[in-house]
Amino acid sequence: MDLTVQNGLLTTTMTIFFQNKSLTVDEIIIDTGSTHTMISADVVSDIDITYQNNDPIYEAYGIGGSAYFFTKTMDEIHIGSYVWTHHPIDIGTLPPRHNGLIGLDLLMKQPLMIDFQKQILHSSMKNTSM
Repeated sequence: MDLTVQNGLLTTTMTIFFQNKSLTVDEIIIDTGSTHTMISADVVSDIDITYQNNDPIYEAYGIGGSAYFFTKTMDEIHIGSYVWTHHPIDIGTLPPRHNGLIGLDLLMKQPLMIDFQKQILHSSMKNTSM
């Protein structure tokens, strides 16, 4: 899958599926320093993903300070040809122009490699289609 560098950040496109609705989000940052995958609450409001009373809440810390997020389990997440099923994503407030972050929780569940020279994300397994 092709990657893009925008403002010094490595980005790609991710499609999420939640309760029979789908949303394709461009300019998702690939963040190997983030333990969790996060997406902006403003972005997912288009498919009615909102906080419910029983949703887990936690405080995330980063260089910009801290912010609160709630967690929703997506039916599916697609990044290129890679698919994750029933995987949680954190929903909350991100800095302006940041639609979301792909964290290690997703990246480490597939045999993936980032080729920075070619700007692609591909399988680290030889002769294996995913």
